[in-house]
Amino acid sequence: MVKVKLIEFKKIPSTSDYLKQNYEKLDSFTFVRTDYQTKGRGQFERQWMSANGRNLLLSFMIKDVPMNQLITIKEWVKSSIFSTLGSLGLDVYFKEPNDVYCHQKKLCGILMETKGSGDKFDYVIVGIGLNVNQFIFHKFKATSIFLETKKTQNVRKIMSKLMTNLLESYF
Repeated sequence: MVKVKLIEFKKIPSTSDYLKQNYEKLDSFTFVRTDYQTKGRGQFERQWMSANGRNLLLSFMIKDVPMNQLITIKEWVKSSIFSTLGSLGLDVYFKEPNDVYCHQKKLCGILMETKGSGDKFDYVIVGIGLNVNQFIFHKFKATSIFLETKKTQNVRKIMSKLMTNLLESYF
């Protein structure tokens, strides 16, 4: 059984950066969630904008990961996100390198960051930004669960469902 720790903030620069800065004293399967990120980012340091309290902003860390497991981890995370969104009636697809789309609009971004040498990563940090209840997206072709289902969603319930899917399907 995997031991899980959840750390939550109202506001933080970045959930992934928090894990990177504190990885030596945190255990594997530490999850960090916030209502708002002041320096959220995606691939290639692109800024990730999110309305305060309306979306799932979650990162988690796995430690001592064999380097050959990175693709397996990406597939595991994608599958867990797809399962979570499918349970809400959404038909989604993956767009390389790290985005989940619904009806040709971005719904979720995944950011994987690693540190390591030799044949193991010290850590793999997976950041997930899932648009849940946001309904205005400036300059972005994006959507949210709310826009797709026409129902306000409970962000914590979606987080719980996603975490359950991740842990139940952990390889």
